[in-house]
Amino acid sequence: MIVITIISLVINPFYDANFTPLPARSLSMFANPAGLGIHTGAEAFGTYHLDSDIITAGASAGNIGFGFKKADTLQYYEIGGGYKLPGAFSLGYAYEFGDTSLHALGIECRPNTQFSLGYKITLGETKYMHGGIGIMPYEDYVTLNFEMEYEGISDTFTFYYGARIRPYKGISACFLADKDFHWHAGLEFSLGYAKISGMYSCEEERFSGGFVISAQRYETFVAE
Repeated sequence: MIVITIISLVINPFYDANFTPLPARSLSMFANPAGLGIHTGAEAFGTYHLDSDIITAGASAGNIGFGFKKADTLQYYEIGGGYKLPGAFSLGYAYEFGDTSLHALGIECRPNTQFSLGYKITLGETKYMHGGIGIMPYEDYVTLNFEMEYEGISDTFTFYYGARIRPYKGISACFLADKDFHWHAGLEFSLGYAKISGMYSCEEERFSGGFVISAQRYETFVAE
């Protein structure tokens, strides 16, 4: 079970997928299934960590999502859904299976465009909780985030913090770190119906890359 938690901490090149208050559409998989209720649509994503056998992928359609994660010889699958309640709240549920089996519940609250809260808990033997806050003080140009994580089997607690700056439409620079200042920095580019992202992790001295293909057009720097 401890291995499961370690794998869940793998940093995603897409900034939104690392934090419980922020994931959208397919990026909600393995992060917070409640995100599937906030943002509906259809898209798929995949990430790969160079010099290691770690792959994460997901897809969503409407309020339903599916995810896949591979780390060395271990493989995990997740299927889940989200539902937007009247007002600011969204609820989500996901079932993870494969080399493990667990249930996850998530909640997300977005009272306005500048503030977001997220929380996720697993049910069963994993005893895992993950919560955070996201602040967007200047619309989508700056995003600040703080995250707390607790794993009950080994009684470990950690926190993460990060920021995303969008200097121009369709271009984002991201930074995130944990309490020991193991930092990760990356860039993300939107091409309209596709996104590409790259990230460098200082502790592992490793590059990661990812892509998103979406049926919904993202704002982009590419001329139409």
